[in-house]
Amino acid sequence: MRNLLYLILFYCIYQSSTLDNDLENFLKTPDEEMDVKPLHQAQMPNPKMGNDNIQCGGNNVMFDVERSSLNHPIVSNMTIIYDKVNLNIAGAYNKDTGKFKCPFAGTYFFSFSSLPRRGVVTDVALMKNNKLVSEIHSVLPSNSSQLAVQNVILELHACDSVWVLLERGTLWSWAGSISFKGFLICRSV
Repeated sequence: MRNLLYLILFYCIYQSSTLDNDLENFLKTPDEEMDVKPLHQAQMPNPKMGNDNIQCGGNNVMFDVERSSLNHPIVSNMTIIYDKVNLNIAGAYNKDTGKFKCPFAGTYFFSFSSLPRRGVVTDVALMKNNKLVSEIHSVLPSNSSQLAVQNVILELHACDSVWVLLERGTLWSWAGSISFKGFLICRSV
């Protein structure tokens, strides 16, 4: 988790293009501070990021949803509807449509998973405004299954939509294996 947080923070620094202090001082944050509340710290203002166009903090946007085990089958060319909402800060995820609608322009982190049925070729895609952004492609032998997770960082404008589409194949939905998560890293102003 700490490496992911560093990656996110480096991305914010890269986007801001200027630093008030050198990178070494930025990385000298004690480990115990980083482990307390990583998501909260990723959105806290950092005076070492010196660009007025990026604002890390305020207006939290986070969601964590999964597909319940007892739901109907997911078939090809279907937007995956995640009906179990664990977290939906800012209400940007719509459990009726399965889509995340961006409330603020900025940089967002998304994660989605796939657990294909045995022996079935499966493609699960992350979509942004009807365009393919990322995909999990699975071709497994008939006697095996494998959970796969893909992480993506996207620049979004207000009102952009992001969702997960089962392009082909069939997915298993058991104990939160089919999930979709996202959060705002840095807001653009």
